[in-house]
Amino acid sequence: MMKIKTLSCVFAVLVLLALGCTKDDSADDQSDNFVERYGGTPFNGNAKGIRLVNGQSNYEWTGDGRIVLMESTVDSVSMLFMADFGDEGEINFKVRGAYQDLNFRAGADDPTQVFAVDDGRVSGKIVNQEQAIDFSGDLQRERASVHMRVEFLEATPVFPANSVLDLHFDTQRKVADGGDTDGCQMRLVPIWSPSGVTMGMVPDC
Repeated sequence: MMKIKTLSCVFAVLVLLALGCTKDDSADDQSDNFVERYGGTPFNGNAKGIRLVNGQSNYEWTGDGRIVLMESTVDSVSMLFMADFGDEGEINFKVRGAYQDLNFRAGADDPTQVFAVDDGRVSGKIVNQEQAIDFSGDLQRERASVHMRVEFLEATPVFPANSVLDLHFDTQRKVADGGDTDGCQMRLVPIWSPSGVTMGMVPDC
């Protein structure tokens, strides 16, 4: 069984990524912009990672998944994705982008270097020398699901060349009475981002 150091190596290759998520809910019309609609109370649920070699699954990670918006300004916000796989390690990935109305965008205009949430629909693709990553998902006011498919173009200690990591988040929340992250405990962890790995505070709710 892979231990935490090995799992950290697995996801170190995701440093150059950006990522995704989306919407759909009749109550959504009550919110005026992306942060008001999807911010506040974190989405909590399940995270699952699957390694595919030659199209066949040969290893799985399962644990707790969280998605939260944080560090918002009048026109930008960070999306944080957290997968806790217990003794095997955890993934904390954050991407910062601009929002306008109900849409969010991170990355350049290049269609191979962008992540976007357009009116509740996730799309994204990042291609570099080491991997090709596709993002999809659905973000509703009380439910968020995200899928990241990473194809390894070069071999790593854990993933052979041309193998695939499928990472799924399936999360939900209740926001009828409002709520935000103010009451959450904060903890210091390594965070992956498109610019590298840094230590940062993340909410633990």
